[in-house]
Amino acid sequence: MERNGGPFIYDLTKSSEGAFDHRIKKALKDSGLEQKTEEILVQKLVILAKLKRENDKQAREILQSRLKEINEVIRTTDTEELTLMSKFLMFLMEVEEGGCFPGSAMFIDKNGRQRDMSSMRVDDEVQVIADNNIRFEPIIAFIHRQPEVMQEFLQITTERNNILKITEDHLLFVEKTSRATAIPARDVKVRDTLYVRAGNSVEKDAVLSISKVYEEGVYAPVTLSGTILVNNVHTSCYFDVLSHDWSHRAMGVARAVHYVSPWILQWISGVGQKDGFPGWCRLAHKMLTLSH
Repeated sequence: MERNGGPFIYDLTKSSEGAFDHRIKKALKDSGLEQKTEEILVQKLVILAKLKRENDKQAREILQSRLKEINEVIRTTDTEELTLMSKFLMFLMEVEEGGCFPGSAMFIDKNGRQRDMSSMRVDDEVQVIADNNIRFEPIIAFIHRQPEVMQEFLQITTERNNILKITEDHLLFVEKTSRATAIPARDVKVRDTLYVRAGNSVEKDAVLSISKVYEEGVYAPVTLSGTILVNNVHTSCYFDVLSHDWSHRAMGVARAVHYVSPWILQWISGVGQKDGFPGWCRLAHKMLTLSH
């Protein structure tokens, strides 16, 4: 279908055109990407997903024609956003030891229960700190999930006895120039100030000690805000490949697809999954680079 003579978007959800347009508009509004960039990428991702399961020859020809049009738009839209998103997704495709949090890491679900990371599933609602407030957000995807892997983690212990285990290349928030700044865990120092959950409020907590441990499982869940509270500590969902802000913008495509239909994102994640990394990493990177 075409929307008011505009770009083609194929509705995989079988819902009405109006409802589909509403979800697209919400995705564009809530993403950090520029509207034009994200709309193009969402259209392409949805069409690629449809092509993977469409058997009708005529329908495939229509989809391929639309895909060619979108590829041409992408080819002539060489923006900084597309370049950085491609870099982020290439990192996710090539990394061999991502990790982030061990299976024993704790989070709080919407029922107020403390659970370990190994029990976390997509669509679980978890506590995050966003806009300096504690709230619940759904897990929309895992950048990495390998329960059986043994991994080295930094163990960061605070004065309030919060203990965070995290890979050295994962980002977490420390206070720099009186504001929360995401830095790699390897750059955290004793006496640095972290942000933690204390009851229903956000408070500051100083790093007391840092050591190294080995634990089982590597998990990198992604929420809508790109942040998550792990063992009560305010952390990013992303690795040290781009800044937290740019990584979050790169993930705008996944968020937009989630808003359109969560099952599409999960279906794509299972296609081409390898070594704990979802298939959408490879598919999204391919769609970003195919036309260049």
